[in-house]
Amino acid sequence: MIHQFKFPLWTLAGFLAATVLCCKKPDIKGEEITVQQVNVSFRDTQVKIPMGDSSYTKTAATVDIPIRIALSDAAPSRFNIGVTVNYDTISQMIANNTLPDGVMLAQENYILPTTVDVPFGQDHAEFTLKVDLAVFEKYYGKTLALAIELTNPTKQNKLDATKKIVVVQISTTGIVPIDQIHYIYFADAGKTISVPVERPKNYTVGAGILNVPLNVNYTSTAGTGFYLKLSPNQDTIAKLIAANALPGTVGITAADFSLPDSIAFRDFNNSLSFPVTVKLAALTANPGKKIALAVDLITPSVYKLDSAKRTMVVVVDAEGLKYNPYSGTALQLPAAVGASVTIRAADFDLGGEGWGYHDNTDANIPNTYRPNEGVDIENNGGNIGFTADGEWLKYTVESPVTGDYDIGIALGTPNDGDRGVHVEVDGVNQTGRIPFTKTGDWSAWVYFHGTLHLTPGKHLVKFVWETGDTNLRDFVFTRKN
Repeated sequence: MIHQFKFPLWTLAGFLAATVLCCKKPDIKGEEITVQQVNVSFRDTQVKIPMGDSSYTKTAATVDIPIRIALSDAAPSRFNIGVTVNYDTISQMIANNTLPDGVMLAQENYILPTTVDVPFGQDHAEFTLKVDLAVFEKYYGKTLALAIELTNPTKQNKLDATKKIVVVQISTTGIVPIDQIHYIYFADAGKTISVPVERPKNYTVGAGILNVPLNVNYTSTAGTGFYLKLSPNQDTIAKLIAANALPGTVGITAADFSLPDSIAFRDFNNSLSFPVTVKLAALTANPGKKIALAVDLITPSVYKLDSAKRTMVVVVDAEGLKYNPYSGTALQLPAAVGASVTIRAADFDLGGEGWGYHDNTDANIPNTYRPNEGVDIENNGGNIGFTADGEWLKYTVESPVTGDYDIGIALGTPNDGDRGVHVEVDGVNQTGRIPFTKTGDWSAWVYFHGTLHLTPGKHLVKFVWETGDTNLRDFVFTRKN
């Protein structure tokens, strides 16, 4: 037998009512939620900062701006809203001049979430736009702008097409006091860098190049690292020459010197140095003239350029650069009569082809000593080999007195024939042709002699092969009188 249980009608009705009540949930105001979808929009279509002290938060690194989203009702369930940037809107506003002095924020200058989570029962949401504080200095006096767009709300919620974009406009001067601006500048701006300066030396010479260091600083407290770029400035040099501010000087083109692609300040260090690399061929191409170049600081990733100190002028005097001893100091000749000093042939002056030496081939054939030079150096600096007619080497020497010096030249060759070399001092052939004969072998060294007359001070001694196919080991300078 099946037993049927019957309940009073009022009991069933009460049960159903209780079931319905327990499934309803209140929103944040304590009211029951009855909607299934909501419309989503920005609370404002324009946000201007600053708008009172509560419109943003300034930290040591960023300016944090709250952006508010409004819902048409309490969220019936948790859902997400996409966030993106609408670059076209700001571009059009700047082009139409509806945003005077506007600068669109670059992607590296801000942080923005890609989605916003809306909890159940909320009738609004909020996210933060973080803007790099340093960009305020870079564009100081301008209005920073960004158009933020809402996209793709989930759970079938809908966007209000008229309020899905908010244009954020940020006054740089309203956020950063002028006395806190970091200005980037050349440390020596306002004066010309004249090269050379010997003490302290403001250049280095390499193989065919001259490196001139330039110093850049920035004001105020040092912060995190950043970078900026460099650019040649030929107009400045042309104007200075036209105004006769650089007499006896010619401007060189960007092909005659090179700059780093960019320079970078390290974290919490507000000074740096970088080299301008000048081709020494630019000096030999302009005999009797100084050469000049100018460099501009441009496009810092952060902070602001000092417009009055962003250009540096460098003037190079070839006359002062002619002494470039390999050891760093000139070979000191003896003062006492009969005293001698020796210099290895492989220790010729710095400067490379056409400056410290001339070699008919680019390669250093043994490549064991001074491998970046074109001179063919054998036995790890023991001697010069593979020589040819017309090749030469320069050496910087310093004489303590006026007098004559015997120069003994250690040569080796197995070759017969009429052979000769000569030695010049400061461009003058003082020895005339020094003939020599077969020594028996490439390393059978015999000294052949000439006489040099020197005055006190530095001199350039130039050894010239009139005929090659001769090895050279060293030179011995002996005071004669």
